[in-house]
Order: sequence, then C-alpha cells, then structure tokens
Amino acid sequence: MNGNQIILQVEKLTKRYGDKEVLKDASFSIRKGELKILIGPSGGGKSTLLQCINFLVRPNAGRIFLDGREVLYSRKRDLYAYRQKVGMIFQDFNLFDHLTALGNVEIALVRVKKMSREEARMRASAELDRVGLKDHMEKYPAQLSGGQKQRVSIARALAMDPKVMLLDEPTSALDPELISEVLSVIRDLRANGMTMIMSTHQISFASEMADEILFMEDGIIVEAGAPKKLFARAECQRTREFFMKIAEIYGESR
Repeated sequence: MNGNQIILQVEKLTKRYGDKEVLKDASFSIRKGELKILIGPSGGGKSTLLQCINFLVRPNAGRIFLDGREVLYSRKRDLYAYRQKVGMIFQDFNLFDHLTALGNVEIALVRVKKMSREEARMRASAELDRVGLKDHMEKYPAQLSGGQKQRVSIARALAMDPKVMLLDEPTSALDPELISEVLSVIRDLRANGMTMIMSTHQISFASEMADEILFMEDGIIVEAGAPKKLFARAECQRTREFFMKIAEIYGESR
C-alpha cells in the first residue's frame, strides 16, 4: 500500500429493480494502492456494486466520492471525466471484433483523449507490451485466447491512466489454464501500486493479495476484514461457511 490517502469512498449505495433491492446501503472506502476483493455467492450484489460505482447502473440512493469530491450523476461533464479515471474490466472482455488488439486499445485514446494516431499507437503498444502481448498486437479478438482477450481489455483500461480499476470477475469466463496469466497481470498491477476493487471466486488469490476482503450476500456487505482475519476468525458464521464451500469447489486451500 502506498499511503493513507483515500481515493474512492462509497456511502450507502442502494439499487432496486422494481420491488427487489439488489444492493443495500453498501459503504466502504479504498486508499491509494489498495486491492479490495469482493467475495460472495452469485446474485449477491458484487457486479451491481461495481456497476453502480462506475455509474453504468444508476444507484437509487447513496453517494460516491473520488479524491474527496462527490460525483454527481446529473453533472454529465463531471461524470464523463470520472469514468475516465475509474477503469472497468468486464467478465466478457467487451472488445470490438473488427479491431485488432492494438486498435482496441488505441481507439479510446484517439476519440476520448484526443491523442494523435501516432501518439495513441505508441501508448497502446506500450500497454499491450506491459501485459505480455507484444507479439499479438495485430491479431483480432477471434484469433486470441480468452486470457489474451482479457489482457487486451486490461491494457485498454490502463491506457486511460485510471486512478482506480474495477474488475468484475475477470477470470470467470476463462478456462482454468488461462486464469493464471490474467491473475499474473493483476499481481503486477498490485505490485506497481494500482488501486483496484475486484470481485472474484479465486480464494487463494484473494487470501494472498487482498488488503481487505468484503463478503457480500443478498446485496449486503455482511463482513469485511483482512484475509487472515476472515479466514481464521470470521465473526459471521455465514462468511465461514461460504469460504469453506468455495475452497472445496475450486480445490483451493488457504
């Protein structure tokens, strides 16, 4: 961790679809260089929380602060600038099929950051090299493995110089043998001080890398704490049961 500066603060985020409340008063903060990991059953609210943080889904209630300044959905210009500072990595990559890996990374640099084509290509090349794709820049998504596609999406987010990265189960769509290459990139980002919030079922990774784990169920952050604390002496019985079950399913150990 690089310091005590709070980069992002979430206060009582709530999201409803009709009468169903899928996110309930979620609150936490993250400091510069931290990695917070969201753990919980499918449908527990992890993806909704990340989408609300990036305003891909508009919360019904709650407040979000970046560097101490509240982000208001009604201020479109501020919201646009905020989304450039908070990168989002999706489960299904969200790449443009008609563009090469290089094209997928450089397009936002040209259209959003207004870089010249030459400058954008240099930056995109550097970010793809950073995630280990130096020899695959001219390939199209159909020519890439799932792990390579996810690394392209990470490079695309990094090229925008985000202050925070949100990763929504970035390995869930990958075959087991490809998971490690994506987790290796995330480890490198962690080592270099990137601030990240990540949802995952990779318990071993979470226990090794997280500054704090947030266990979510039914839209509620049930319990939060350092990995060693939650694994060894979680206060909530449901938290203990869930970690044990996931470890059994994925063949992982603490």
